[in-house]
Amino acid sequence: MRVQFIGKTKATIVDIDIQSLKRGQTDVEPAVCLHLKITQANGTLAMLDKNLLGFLYQKGLDHSQQQVLDGVPVVSDHPSLSPLAVALGALNWDGEQSGATLKIYQGVTGDQDISLGDCTVRKVKIDPKEGGAVDYHLQVWTSDVDQDTIGALGVLKSLDRDIELIAAEPVNQGTLDDGADDKQLTPAKALEKAAGG
Repeated sequence: MRVQFIGKTKATIVDIDIQSLKRGQTDVEPAVCLHLKITQANGTLAMLDKNLLGFLYQKGLDHSQQQVLDGVPVVSDHPSLSPLAVALGALNWDGEQSGATLKIYQGVTGDQDISLGDCTVRKVKIDPKEGGAVDYHLQVWTSDVDQDTIGALGVLKSLDRDIELIAAEPVNQGTLDDGADDKQLTPAKALEKAAGG
């Protein structure tokens, strides 16, 4: 799972849950959990699984029946819910994603924008809609906040804002030296390798 919405994306801040995080015996730090609802075209389902679009949606039987407005792009070439999607309804998507960054855009100048780092994206729920749209419901949790940021977030409950949710870049891990090459070395070469040569 790699949930991200690059570029300004309209989101409803459904709820803001102010929390505290206990560190050690006596230290307490502030934390916050934002509940977001984001409506996107069903092509974005590929970020969860490349086969999800074909599972939940099907192409319209007759393209001439689909109403198209001049100058308005078609949301999806798979506008109809599949019978399985109708039967299943909204789906909870398992897993968490850590290290994300959430930016909430405020105002014209950008001086009031709120940026939250080291976020955990969790409790993702997808609700497919007829016509090619998907409602994403998710929680973004972080303890990377101060009192001023919590105050700025507190007044955003139930409001629509442009946001950007950026997933952490995957880390490429190097290979471990398991010593497999050492089995092919002669004793003299192994000694030379151990000595740093």
